[in-house]
Amino acid sequence: MTGRAHIVVGLAWGDEGKGATVDLLAAHHRADRVVRFNGGQQAAHNVMVGDLHHTFQSYGSGTLTGVPTWISHFCTVEPTSALRERIALRSKGVDAELINVDLDALVTTGLHVAANRAREAARGEGHHGSTGRGFGETIAYSLDFPEAAPRVRDLQNADSYFDKLDTLARYYADAGLLDPNLHGSYVLQAEEQLEHAAQVFRPVETGELLEQLAHGHTIFEGAQGFWLDENFGFQPHTTWSTTTPANARRLAREAGLTDVTTVGALRTYATRHGAGPLPGEGQLHRRSAEPHNSDTAFAGTFRVGAHDPELLRACIDITQPDVLAVSHVDVYDQFHTTDGPMWLGSFAPLLVISAGPRREDRTLLRHGVAAA
Repeated sequence: MTGRAHIVVGLAWGDEGKGATVDLLAAHHRADRVVRFNGGQQAAHNVMVGDLHHTFQSYGSGTLTGVPTWISHFCTVEPTSALRERIALRSKGVDAELINVDLDALVTTGLHVAANRAREAARGEGHHGSTGRGFGETIAYSLDFPEAAPRVRDLQNADSYFDKLDTLARYYADAGLLDPNLHGSYVLQAEEQLEHAAQVFRPVETGELLEQLAHGHTIFEGAQGFWLDENFGFQPHTTWSTTTPANARRLAREAGLTDVTTVGALRTYATRHGAGPLPGEGQLHRRSAEPHNSDTAFAGTFRVGAHDPELLRACIDITQPDVLAVSHVDVYDQFHTTDGPMWLGSFAPLLVISAGPRREDRTLLRHGVAAA
């Protein structure tokens, strides 16, 4: 079958329902694969099917339906957290297969995590906002030292991996972000990463992914929201990631795909985790409970507000989604904005509407037909 795809991206500040949308599309289309195309192990995509709940981080959000996960070279991975997730999924009765990971994907180490937390803590009241999982440090180091950055292919060669970690440790020690006396503990973590990678990853060349994309149905799963994008977001409160559909569209082009639909995910109101602007904050007269989006020790407070309609329009103009997936319509039956209510079909046709957290609470509309 000729390849076709959906690209799912967030059109706000995160927590827009990307994972739940991926889950519904993967189940409805009996997808052949879910491909992560930005971000890394710092993702937190909540999916509920009946009473079964899981927060996806390394695995794709089609896993509850048995759809294999592929991680592209645009992403980062952390073997230990990925293995923990596989174990957690299996404890819930989910047959989580090995994750197919591009050999050129960057690897987050304990060194990156320690440096991330030390750097953010040093900012004090001027903190940028971070999950504390080392994603930004992993990307930043690779941009400065592309040949020295640990990648999945290095996990196949322990000597290469440890050489790169020694270089990384010296770099962070010289920058004052790492206590040289803790070097031994990071060596132990690295040894565990090598073991864990073999238990959870199936390394693949980029070409194998492109060959797969040319056939069957692919769901590209984005991470974070548009206004956290490294190029379009409000600096310095952004992620080190391209959160637009650009990476997924590039992979689709390289695979020769022409049947591609971009799905923009939105809540009926705005949300944000931690530091950074949130226009319309405090302008809600009701909201849903957030059992899976609580405050966290490192990322900070989970915040809510009304949408800024100008920012919504700008995001739509730049990302050019074909359709929207809108969640929390049980809280507001229209977009709740600082200018008042706006019809859900104001920006693009609707594909998915959700009135609750479970897959069963979501409605897949006929493609291209907006609901009044």
